[in-house]
Amino acid sequence: MPTIESKLTDIEAELLQETDRAYRLYDGKTRAWVAKSLVENNGDGSWTLPLWLAQEKGLV
Repeated sequence: MPTIESKLTDIEAELLQETDRAYRLYDGKTRAWVAKSLVENNGDGSWTLPLWLAQEKGLV
Protein backbone atom coordinates (compact mmCIF):
# COMPACT_ATOMS: atom_id res chain seq x y z
CA MET A 1 0.00 0.00 0.00
CA PRO A 2 1.47 3.40 -0.99
CA THR A 3 2.36 5.83 1.74
CA ILE A 4 1.45 9.52 1.67
CA GLU A 5 5.04 10.25 0.64
CA SER A 6 4.70 8.16 -2.52
CA LYS A 7 1.25 9.31 -3.69
CA LEU A 8 1.29 11.52 -6.78
CA THR A 9 -1.24 14.02 -8.03
CA ASP A 10 -1.72 15.93 -11.27
CA ILE A 11 -2.52 19.63 -11.28
CA GLU A 12 -3.29 22.12 -14.04
CA ALA A 13 -0.98 25.12 -13.78
CA GLU A 14 0.73 27.82 -15.81
CA LEU A 15 4.50 28.14 -15.71
CA LEU A 16 5.31 31.69 -14.56
CA GLN A 17 9.07 31.45 -14.04
CA GLU A 18 11.84 28.90 -14.19
CA THR A 19 15.29 28.72 -12.64
CA ASP A 20 17.92 26.00 -12.80
CA ARG A 21 16.35 24.29 -9.80
CA ALA A 22 12.69 25.32 -9.61
CA TYR A 23 9.46 26.18 -11.40
CA ARG A 24 7.07 28.92 -10.28
CA LEU A 25 3.57 27.64 -11.02
CA TYR A 26 0.19 29.36 -10.98
CA ASP A 27 -2.98 27.28 -10.75
CA GLY A 28 -5.45 30.18 -11.05
CA LYS A 29 -5.38 31.11 -7.38
CA THR A 30 -1.98 30.14 -5.94
CA ARG A 31 1.55 30.97 -7.08
CA ALA A 32 4.19 28.60 -5.73
CA TRP A 33 7.81 27.68 -6.26
CA VAL A 34 8.39 23.92 -6.57
CA ALA A 35 11.67 22.07 -6.95
CA LYS A 36 12.25 20.63 -10.41
CA SER A 37 13.53 17.45 -8.78
CA LEU A 38 10.04 16.82 -7.34
CA VAL A 39 7.84 17.89 -10.28
CA GLU A 40 7.26 16.53 -13.77
CA ASN A 41 6.10 18.81 -16.58
CA ASN A 42 3.66 16.75 -18.66
CA GLY A 43 3.90 19.22 -21.55
CA ASP A 44 0.15 19.84 -21.76
CA GLY A 45 -0.34 22.36 -18.95
CA SER A 46 -0.46 19.64 -16.33
CA TRP A 47 2.17 18.81 -13.74
CA THR A 48 2.72 15.66 -11.69
CA LEU A 49 4.04 16.05 -8.16
CA PRO A 50 3.84 14.37 -4.78
CA LEU A 51 0.51 14.95 -3.05
CA TRP A 52 2.24 16.17 0.12
CA LEU A 53 4.06 18.89 -1.87
CA ALA A 54 0.90 20.03 -3.66
CA GLN A 55 -0.85 20.28 -0.29
CA GLU A 56 2.06 22.09 1.35
CA LYS A 57 2.18 24.68 -1.46
CA GLY A 58 -1.62 25.14 -1.57
CA LEU A 59 -1.98 23.74 -5.09
CA VAL A 60 -4.71 21.23 -4.16
